[in-house]
Amino acid sequence: MADTEPLKYLWIVEWHNPFAQENNRGLLFYRLTVLPGVKPEDFEAFVKNEAFPAVGKILTRAIQYERQYLIKDAGTIQPDALDSHQVEAMVKRLGALATHKLEDSFIAV
Repeated sequence: MADTEPLKYLWIVEWHNPFAQENNRGLLFYRLTVLPGVKPEDFEAFVKNEAFPAVGKILTRAIQYERQYLIKDAGTIQPDALDSHQVEAMVKRLGALATHKLEDSFIAV
């Protein structure tokens, strides 16, 4: 990723609804783009130290928020695992069932 491109993150929040019989677990995905002038380390510290605990304190009647993850755009350094590292037979079977395209590549913060 070039230095001029804004840094991108995904904030992932796991949730659970213990009262629902079906569809009682899920993930929320928030795409975050750091504004110009904001240092990545300051942004990451804010999310880890303030945003994560704030979400953990949210109380609802049914939904419980669980683990949270902040992952950072990997740029072009990470290969597409389905195209380059998987067993050829699996890729052929997947191709018979669905199309796939790598949308983004992120690394853990």
